[in-house]
Parts: sequence; structure tokens; C-alpha cells
Amino acid sequence: MFGGKKDDDENNEEEEQEEEEKVEEKQKKSVCSMKRGDYMIHVMVETAKNLDIPEGEVIDPIVEVTCLGERKFTKALDDINNTGLAIWNEHLFFEPKNVEVDRLEKGKIEIKLMDKGFFKDALVGYYEFDLNSIYLREEHALQHKWAVMSNPESEEFGKVTAYLKLSITLGR
Repeated sequence: MFGGKKDDDENNEEEEQEEEEKVEEKQKKSVCSMKRGDYMIHVMVETAKNLDIPEGEVIDPIVEVTCLGERKFTKALDDINNTGLAIWNEHLFFEPKNVEVDRLEKGKIEIKLMDKGFFKDALVGYYEFDLNSIYLREEHALQHKWAVMSNPESEEFGKVTAYLKLSITLGR
């Protein structure tokens, strides 16, 4: 009973110190700790749904992913309508070498959902992530998240044109 107040104060001080250490550790893992070097960026293109396609029409969807100037594509699917799911479950890997910190901090991952054509692919939806937003996440990963796609080239650029489920990890 005597000195009980002191024990509580010591416990609070210990808890505060532990919290400060956790914050410092998190800051060490922040974007400031991105260093020049080799990286592996893994993009898993999972599924697309609610495609904005006129009733009775179909598209052949394909996904283009661009990261730090390099482009990769999923396979094109055939005849998906506005009520169908487009399922890829494809892994795309980018392995930039000796990347400068400035380039990483300004880097983006651009995702384009397109209708595969004979001569030109038509844009259905677009979304982009900056590398910082992925790196700052726990485990440097975005797991099984739906991206709301829109078409910036259309007259209704704010209209939702599709939902695309993705996972992205950034490793060194």
C-alpha cells in the first residue's frame, strides 16, 4: 500500500518508453530508410469485376502494369461481359537494379485495364500507386485490395469503370 503511487508512475514511464521505442522503430522503417540498390516489386493481378461494358457486349480484358519505366502484361482473357468476372491470378515481377533513392521516392506503379484489340488496345480503367505508399505499409505490402478504376481519357473521367483486385509487395 505504501509507495503504490510510485509503482504506478514507474509502470506508466515504462509504458511510455516502450511506446516511444515502437514509434522510433517504425520511423526507421519509413521511406527515409529506402536506400539505393536492387529491388523486387511483385504485382499480383487477381480479379476484375463490375466492368463498365454496354449491355450485350463483351471485351477481351488485359492488364498492363508499368513500374519505373518497365511494362508488363497479363494474358488477355476472352469474351467477358458486364456481369462476368475476369480472373487472372498472375504474378508480374519487376527487378530494377541499382535504383537511386530519388527515383524510388518519385516512382509509381501504373495499372491499366484494357480491351485487347487487333491494332490498338482501348483503355477501360486506370489506377496508380506511388512506391512510397507501398513501402510505408506494414511488411511493405498491399494485400488483396480492390482498386477503383476509372478512365481519365473518357468524357466521364470520374465514373467507376471497373474494380481490380491486386496485391503488391516491395522488397530489397
